Formats: sequence, C-alpha cells, structure tokens
Amino acid sequence: MRAKKFYPLAAGALGLALLTGCGVADPYATAGADASDPQQESSPVEDGAEDANPADAVLDLALRGHETLGELVTDAAGHTLYRFDEDSPDEQTSACYDDCADDWIPVAAAEEMTIPGGAERLGSIDREDGVEQVTLGGWPLYRHAADAAPGDTNGEGAQEKWYAVSPTGTKAQDEPWTEGYCPLGFQVRQDPELGEIVVDDEGFTLYRFEQDSADPPEATCFDDCAETWPPALAMSEFDFSDGLDASLFDSVERENRLDQVTLNGWALYRYADDGAPGDVNGHGVNDVWYAVTPTGAIAGDGTGTGDDDDDSGSGY
Repeated sequence: MRAKKFYPLAAGALGLALLTGCGVADPYATAGADASDPQQESSPVEDGAEDANPADAVLDLALRGHETLGELVTDAAGHTLYRFDEDSPDEQTSACYDDCADDWIPVAAAEEMTIPGGAERLGSIDREDGVEQVTLGGWPLYRHAADAAPGDTNGEGAQEKWYAVSPTGTKAQDEPWTEGYCPLGFQVRQDPELGEIVVDDEGFTLYRFEQDSADPPEATCFDDCAETWPPALAMSEFDFSDGLDASLFDSVERENRLDQVTLNGWALYRYADDGAPGDVNGHGVNDVWYAVTPTGAIAGDGTGTGDDDDDSGSGY
C-alpha cells in the first residue's frame, strides 16, 4: 500500500474548499446538432463559453466522495461530471447535440489538463459542433444543467443512460464505495481525561490502530473492522483549526484504491460506538485503538477508557 501525497489547505474555518478561479478556465462550451433529449427539468447553468478553450487554458478536474456512488470526478468547482451510454469511447464520438447538449453541457478540453492520479487517462475528441471535448478513459465528459450546486448528482441514472463518472472513466456505481466516510476538516479538542485530541469537522474523535504502520504508512482495517472503525477518507482538500500542523497530514492508498487520511503516518478512523461529538469510547479498545494528539501520538497516558471486549473482529 503506497503513501500518496496529501495537499491540505492552510488553517482556518472548517469546510470543503471548492477550487475556483486562479487561472482555471471555464470548461463549458455551448454545443449543438442531433441527438437525445433527457426528459428532465433543467435549471440554468452559467454559460462558459464564447472562448471556453483558449490555447493557454488549464482544466483541473477533482475527486469527491459520495455516500452511495463512491469516488466521483468533478470540475474544479465541485460540480459532478457524467458520461453518456450512447457515446462511443472506441470510435471517439459524442452522440449528444442540440437540446441534449443544452441539458448536458460538454466539458471543453484544454491545452493542459489535470486529474488526481495522473492525466494519462484524459484525452479529447473533436465534436461535430466544433467543440473539443475532454474524455476520461475514452468517455466524453459532461456537466448536467440541473445540478445547480457543487455536489449535486441529479443526473445520475437519467434515462438509464447518464451516469456520474469514476476516476477511471467507468460508471461510478460500478465501483461501489462500501466503507469509510469523508470528513471536511480537522480540529483540536481538549478532553478532560486525555488532554488535546484530534477530532473531525463534526467533533467526532479520530483514532489510530496499533496494527497499522506509520513508517511506511499502511492501513490494515478492512471489511468488518472498517464497519466498526470507518476510515477517514481523503476525498477533498481540508481546512485545519489552530493547533494543527497541516504538514503532518497526508494520505495512504487503501486496498480498494481509496485514499485514507494519515496524521504523522498513522491512518485515522472514527469509532461507530461514539454516538455523539466528544465521545472517546474507542480509546483503549482491545489495547490497540487510541485517540490521537495533534502530532499523531497516543493521547493521554496510553491507557484505555473504552471497551476491552469489543467483538468487531480479530484484533479490533
């Protein structure tokens, strides 16, 4: 399991950072000529595009976690991107024009294009309407006009032909995400018994697992273990509260190819039996699970406050 560099934001108010501006070109082009009409209501999307593909444009795509669809590809502003079953990745063609392209806006390619994990999966096709459209794994990419806000997935399953796209270009639902959760940030909490501990943006305590490895980083909690100890997934960039050193946060790739947040090398988890923010029921469970300090060390004196009889599986 290889460690992957995690690029956190500077300390500040907690929340998902939606990357906008900063030289990123508007990727949406107006398209038009012969095709299919998704029977869905649409809300207006800002028109990107008299000059949506200037020669020096940069197109940055991002990844985001979804509770049922798993890891999705988005534009830099966090809007979900889709693929269309009537397109042909082999023939490098799009079948969405005219009214279809009003509802499903083609994402225009750029001279420089990036996506986490490697731009070699990205390409482009020349559409009949003159737009050069970006492809992922050979599939042309679109934004749905009815997705009014970042994170919307209103186009998923439309006409049983339109689907959110995974980082490999497959339908996101074909790569189900069955474990973990997506925190939006991290902060420090003063626990009366343990002292300073790290919690997520909702205030839930984060833990490390002594059967994991910090050097090199490796996560070993899967299946039943991960149901009891949901891994904190690195699906976005984060803000950090005062008292946290952002440079100590990174990520490690799990067996299912999702990235898990690490603190000083230790993979971070929630505990399913922590029913409310501030609970530390997982600290000391089976003498292998512990809340962590802002440096990733075991909080308190290393003794437990949790249930030594946890039956969630071998060693956990």
